[in-house]
Amino acid sequence: MYMPSHTVFWDDRLNVAVRELLEPVVPVIELLTHLGDGAFLIALGVIIYWFGDDASRRDRAFVLAVGIAALALAAGIKGIVQLERPELAFTPAGYPGYTFPSAHALGAAAFYSALAVTVRLGRQWQRTVIATLIIALVALSRIVMGVHYLGDVVIGVVLGVGLVAAGIWWREEGRFNPGPVFIVAAAVAIVTVALGSRQFVSMAIGAGVGGAAGWYAIRDRLTSNHGTAILVTGVLAIAGLLVVRALSLFLTGRLPSLVESPALIAVETVAYAALTAAVIVTPRLALRFEAHPLVNTLDQYLPFLNRRVAVERLMIDD
Repeated sequence: MYMPSHTVFWDDRLNVAVRELLEPVVPVIELLTHLGDGAFLIALGVIIYWFGDDASRRDRAFVLAVGIAALALAAGIKGIVQLERPELAFTPAGYPGYTFPSAHALGAAAFYSALAVTVRLGRQWQRTVIATLIIALVALSRIVMGVHYLGDVVIGVVLGVGLVAAGIWWREEGRFNPGPVFIVAAAVAIVTVALGSRQFVSMAIGAGVGGAAGWYAIRDRLTSNHGTAILVTGVLAIAGLLVVRALSLFLTGRLPSLVESPALIAVETVAYAALTAAVIVTPRLALRFEAHPLVNTLDQYLPFLNRRVAVERLMIDD
């Protein structure tokens, strides 16, 4: 896709100027970019969802759904536009993927905005300021690293905040409703595939479908309040995800012709759907593990007080 180089939004001279201006703190800024990593955001979302207060289950599932929707949207648009990254002296060699939009900026804007409107710690303006600061730092880091243009991060932030705004609009009786957000994630992935995107197809569709199925299966049902049981159940689900991903990489590495094979994509999609659903229903499945001997043993060592990590149990007596 053609982007006029004379516009400030896609002018790599801005990257150079910003990096030179911030040269003394570039290492710190490059470290902060990981606050927008897709894997980090999803992992953080899962932890918040599993171990938060059960009374706020809808809010926490909403944050996780927004994170998945953001990744689906970013991957889909990248696969359609296919705009090459900047080529600067400080751009990391061989940095993968396309540049538009910035997945880090989009994901950070969606995830931290969702946290700001759902978390009940502090005041709303304080949460908004903190979220804005994190989003700005992640967006800035992408420019400083030379992996995105200004336009990439601006559009990414707008799309991320837009996802949260749509989620607020979908609230039911004042409560957040993660179901439609999961469905939107799957729909976005399917539409972008129809338009030619091949970026993380199976993961995006599978996570959206699985998230929706899992949520509607347990949204009004009793879940476990036992932190250790939830952890054990969740580890099994995550282990399954890692096995699927490792097997996929192994097969495509040995047989490159399978990379875009419809059969492999279908199998991966079903697997990701099942595993995402398992992550969502983990607090429900954990009811079956509460009396398991392994859970009873781990309870003696893990610092859980119900679903909450009890800081006081981490303290070592003199």
